[in-house]
Amino acid sequence: MKLPLQVTFRDMASLPSLESNIRLRVAKLERFVPDLISCHVVVDASANRHRQGHVYAVNVDVRVPGEELFAGERQAHEEIAVAMREAFDAMTRRLEDYARRRRGQVKQHAAKERTAPASP
Repeated sequence: MKLPLQVTFRDMASLPSLESNIRLRVAKLERFVPDLISCHVVVDASANRHRQGHVYAVNVDVRVPGEELFAGERQAHEEIAVAMREAFDAMTRRLEDYARRRRGQVKQHAAKERTAPASP
């Protein structure tokens, strides 16, 4: 990665174990696209529900040559590990699609030939 990883914790204390887990997951993302420009991960615990606990949301923002990819907007969960797994799985799928587009492996639909209707 050209720029260092940025990890932001909102409405919660920074957890070293969680940050190391994020670093491992970002390193796995670099396998799909080795020329990542930057990555910013936001762990948010803003939905503080007094009786049921927090709802955690993990957002991943990755910049690659020519595009900026986002994941995790809708992956909020009561368990932080599940929210992180879902956000990074979504980003993995987006990076796989990006890598396929760059290699030109996107399926092209064949143009349908139009034929004149047969006259009776």
